[in-house]
Amino acid sequence: MSYTYLAPTDTAKLLEQRAKDCKNFGLRLMRYAPKEVIEPTDRYDDRGRVIGKERNFWLRDLCKTFKPDEALVKSAYERWKAMTEGAARFTARLQGRLIVGLGGKGAMEFGITLHRVTGLPYVPGSALKGLTRHYFLIRLAEEIEKRHKEPVSLDALERELSQEAPENLIKALDSDLVTLYREMFGLQGNAGTCVFYDAVLTEVPRYPLFTVDVMTPHFVKYYRESGGQAPSDDDNPNPVAYVTVSEGVRFAFAVGKRRTADKLHLADARQLLREALYMLGVGSKTASGYGVFEPPEQKG
Repeated sequence: MSYTYLAPTDTAKLLEQRAKDCKNFGLRLMRYAPKEVIEPTDRYDDRGRVIGKERNFWLRDLCKTFKPDEALVKSAYERWKAMTEGAARFTARLQGRLIVGLGGKGAMEFGITLHRVTGLPYVPGSALKGLTRHYFLIRLAEEIEKRHKEPVSLDALERELSQEAPENLIKALDSDLVTLYREMFGLQGNAGTCVFYDAVLTEVPRYPLFTVDVMTPHFVKYYRESGGQAPSDDDNPNPVAYVTVSEGVRFAFAVGKRRTADKLHLADARQLLREALYMLGVGSKTASGYGVFEPPEQKG
């Protein structure tokens, strides 16, 4: 199908050709989207019946036909290895799909975290640090609950570990665990010893790197008005297609030491991150199984 670009005729022809030749998925997705994709345009069959949104067809075709440049992926991975030299590294394969940054703003009504230069998917180190920290808090809360036999607030525990509140909960913890948490993630006003690097692709998969998925909000007016109108069953469902990283893609992870740090906790941080990726997952829609990686190795 021929798409429409809101530009002068010669410029529109150039845009259409450049869109086909562009090897940066992020640019094709966010900068070369035609009018029919940005606006709610329907596609019709030969009998004039609506068979879906043009945007959905365009996204599926884009994900199916896009082939990452193997040399670019290899180069980016080699650069990452040079940056993370001396860090505790490991690789893990996705058990399901992955979507990081789904709530990002844009003309496509969804977001996805892609490298601005290469257009390749990655997981920000800040997200991995937050995931590991949250997982460690859960582990510590479980230790306290074994003794108190009562639920523990993660927020209260975090405040105590950050020295923002009286230390009541953490008295039930082994002092070594408290010290490990504080040294890895820091105290109030002080940075931790561990640096979590961005996770990157290790190779180009044999299947499409990206897959289109669909979410269907049933209470359209409720979400559109930010809760201003009560949910109602008479709303029409509004399927929204979005792009995810395909199942089975392998990423590389690394945890390094801050330059000013005196102590090393890289092995502990690496193991906690491995477990968190398997137990909790990273990114959006983890409750639905997104962002979950293969089980961690017991050793290494």
